[in-house]
Amino acid sequence: MHASTRLLGFAVLALTGACASHNGPGAASADAKAAISAAEAVGAQSEPQAALHLKLARDQTARADALSRDGKDEEARAMIERAKVDAELALVLTRDASVRAQANDEAARVRALEQSN
Repeated sequence: MHASTRLLGFAVLALTGACASHNGPGAASADAKAAISAAEAVGAQSEPQAALHLKLARDQTARADALSRDGKDEEARAMIERAKVDAELALVLTRDASVRAQANDEAARVRALEQSN
């Protein structure tokens, strides 16, 4: 994983962690599930790194639900925040891959135009 990707993950975790103490696990769980849905909507499952973080988010959400059922709300809240960060990272990685692919396509078009002149 690139340093910038890790930095992004830590920044998102820091920002969401500040809000986590004010919400119960249920509210945070809804946020994480929305982030997972957003990542799925942009095709995160088709990008290897994004798919990994998407899977982590799903697994962490399931674990958080189990912890919450066991009355371990603090642990559940921390786990769901991790899930949200992984889902958001999957979204960012997918968008980044899409932008890179578009840039590569445009660069190829420019090279083709330059060669035809």
